[in-house]
Amino acid sequence: MEQGIFKIGPIRPPSEANSLLLRVTENCPWNQCKFCMLYKKNDFHTRPVADVKKDIDCMAEYRDRILELEHNGEYDMEAIQQAYQSMPNDEAKMCYQMVFTWLTEGNKQAIFLQDANTLVLRPDWLIEIVAYVRQRFPEIQRITSYGRANTLARISPEDFKRLRAAGLDRIHSGYESGSDKVLQMISKGATQEDEIIGGKKVKDAGIELSIYFMPGVGGKALSDENAAETAKVINEVNPDFVRLRTFILRTGSLMEELRNSGEYQEQRDIDKLREIRKMLTLIDDEKADGKITSDHIINLLQEVTGYMDKDLPWMLDYIDSFLTLPEEEQKKYQLARRMGFPLDWSYMNRLQPFTRPRIEEMAKNIVDKKEWEALLHRYTDRYI
Repeated sequence: MEQGIFKIGPIRPPSEANSLLLRVTENCPWNQCKFCMLYKKNDFHTRPVADVKKDIDCMAEYRDRILELEHNGEYDMEAIQQAYQSMPNDEAKMCYQMVFTWLTEGNKQAIFLQDANTLVLRPDWLIEIVAYVRQRFPEIQRITSYGRANTLARISPEDFKRLRAAGLDRIHSGYESGSDKVLQMISKGATQEDEIIGGKKVKDAGIELSIYFMPGVGGKALSDENAAETAKVINEVNPDFVRLRTFILRTGSLMEELRNSGEYQEQRDIDKLREIRKMLTLIDDEKADGKITSDHIINLLQEVTGYMDKDLPWMLDYIDSFLTLPEEEQKKYQLARRMGFPLDWSYMNRLQPFTRPRIEEMAKNIVDKKEWEALLHRYTDRYI
C-alpha cells in the first residue's frame, strides 16, 4: 500500500453511496453470470488481512486529520481544500475525498466491504477484519458486505453468529431470481434452495439481509415463473430488504448469445413493470414484513417502495395508476425516465421546456414497438 492510499473497488450498492469502501477481496470468485460484465477481464483473489488492516489504519488517519479541521460542527473548508490539494496523487485525493464525504454526507454511518463476495473469505479472517474496523472506527453504525447465495448456504450458523458478534450488520445478496430455471439460464451458480437456506441462516444470526430481484431477467418465456418463484423465496426467507433491479440486456454481455440463438426474448419495458406487479401480488404479508425498495434509476417507477406487511396495496395501486394511463402518456414518461428524469409521471411538468417537445414528438411518432424498445434500450444500456 502506497502512503495515503487505500484500495477502492469498482462497485457498491446505491444504499452504500456515502459509505467508506473497504476492499477485502478483489473481483468475483464466480464471475460466470451472463448478465454481468463488471469483472469478466479480472481474476479473483483475496487480500492479506494485514494489508486490509493497513487500509483501515489509513482511513482512520484521514478521519483524524479531517476532524482536526472541524470546530463546533463546522469544517474549515479552506484548510480542507489545502489538505486535498497537497495529496501526492489522484488516488490519494480520491481516498481523502471519500473519508470527507463519509464524515459529512454519510454521517459516519457505514463501511461497506468490497468486492463481489467478501463472505467467501475464511470466517476467521473476515471476523478479524470486521473486529478491527470496529476497533478503529468505534463510531461506525453499520458494517455491510456482498455475499453470494451459494456461499451463504455453505457458511455454518455458528460462523454467522460469530460474524454478527464481531460487528457485521448487513449482507447484500444478488439473488436476481427465485426460479431455478432462470438461475440456470443466466448461469448464476446458485439455486432456490441455496437462497432459502443461506437467507434463513443470515436472518437467524441477527444479520440484516438485503436481496436483489431482477424483474425481466427470465425473458418473456419465464416471466411468470420469475415473479412467482421469487415471491416464494421472499415468503420463505423474509428478507429485511428486497431491492428491485430491472433487467437490461446489456450490449456485450453473454446474454446477447442467448438472444441471438433464439433461446431468449427480452420483455418490453412495460412488461417488466407488470412482472413486478405480479410478484407483489404473490407476497404473503403475514410471512414477509421487510421493505421493498426501488433505489436505482434503472427501475421505471422508482416510487414503488414500502413495507410488505402493510404497503403492498398502495404499491399495487400506484403501479396500476400508471398502467391505466393512455399509452402515449406512458411512453412520454418512459422516455423521460430512461433519459434520466428522476421523478414519477405526475411531475412531468417539471421537465425543461426545451426537452418536453422532443419527448412528446417521439412518444407520438414512434409507433413501431421494436423501434420504441430499441430507443429505450439505447438509454438504459448505459446504466450498471
